Amino acid sequence: MFDQIPPAVIDFVRNVFREANDSVTAVLTTHPSMHEETLDHQLIMKSVATPPTFFANENIAVEIETHWLGGRRQFGRWEIADIALFILLRQNGKLIEQKVALLQTKRLYSKEISVTGLDEADYVIGIARLSQRTDPLVPLTRQRAFSFNGNCVYGAMAAGSSQITHIEDYVKKRRIPVYYNFYNPPQLPYGSLYPATAGAIPLVRNSLGCRVISSKDAHAALAKVVAGKSPTFDEMAIPERTEKSDDFSSHGWRLEAFIADEVLRCREGRLFIDSNDQDLAILLGGRAAPIASAISITIDIGGKTDAPVTPRTHRRRLLRRPPS
Repeated sequence: MFDQIPPAVIDFVRNVFREANDSVTAVLTTHPSMHEETLDHQLIMKSVATPPTFFANENIAVEIETHWLGGRRQFGRWEIADIALFILLRQNGKLIEQKVALLQTKRLYSKEISVTGLDEADYVIGIARLSQRTDPLVPLTRQRAFSFNGNCVYGAMAAGSSQITHIEDYVKKRRIPVYYNFYNPPQLPYGSLYPATAGAIPLVRNSLGCRVISSKDAHAALAKVVAGKSPTFDEMAIPERTEKSDDFSSHGWRLEAFIADEVLRCREGRLFIDSNDQDLAILLGGRAAPIASAISITIDIGGKTDAPVTPRTHRRRLLRRPPS
């Protein structure tokens, strides 16, 4: 039934995640040391801010929901993905099909301002960490210039790391595709001041922003990087993927294009026809699950269809579609 989703609904979903893309990109450019987890929060909250929407002409409704499980690090294990993307297709409220794609998020680091990752103490001490920092800090009244260019690195990933092995093993075993969602500035090169001067936050067209690359392509690029080294923006390019209308197409799909044009149109992600599928059940296994959060997009088609979908129809469709 994914082929029954009308253009108006796909355009709506694309616009929701375009705004989310713009929002998280703006946060990165005004707060260049922001934790990846907080950028995830921004993306998730901006997405869920859209209320359920009914399309009268198409007799279809769309609802976006989210769920936050918390960071996997506090449970002493690698996470496979930071965000699970679920597409639930219903007919008059009854679940018919669902698709899943997993996003492992990584942010680009600026040249001048470092990013300090969350450690065990952040989880153990918790909220008190905000008020109990007694060590000297760089004065906020001393503005610092920062910049991004092609030599900047994705500092939380490294060639030959254990996480790469974990992700590849998971994809092979569970057959659920994993993608990297890269948080980037709106353009490259890009530069500004931190903290931003009041009333002087620049309005820059978001031509780069959040980009999605399959784990297969990302790991192929990482294989060319020296083991243990964090890859640069330029090193994570996929040269064969180019579009004349997109200056940064070699760095993946725009987030909104990936969700609306690739997952909703059934070109990416994994299709599930059985809600009791073992792979899906393990993915949804609460705090033992290999994910930290989820975004769910429910599309409910009203009325009757001329050709109701049956399990056999699903199987034929799956056979025609090559695995992601």
